[in-house]
Amino acid sequence: MQFDYKGFHIDASPLDEGGRYYGRAKIYRRPTAGGEAVEVKYSGDLGDYPSDADAFEAAQRWAIQWCDKHGA
Repeated sequence: MQFDYKGFHIDASPLDEGGRYYGRAKIYRRPTAGGEAVEVKYSGDLGDYPSDADAFEAAQRWAIQWCDKHGA
């Protein structure tokens, strides 16, 4: 799932591996007019979860905390 938060664009898309879901997120600076988004942080795997919803929540929580700390 992708969403915008503050000055960032976040792609928090869980990875499905054999019935387990791994939370992970990529954070981009939102593009300026005519520019492209630039990746600024990749979480790596944030743990495995029993559902994609749980993995998404973990990735979303991590991304929001990172953005709050490194805010735009």
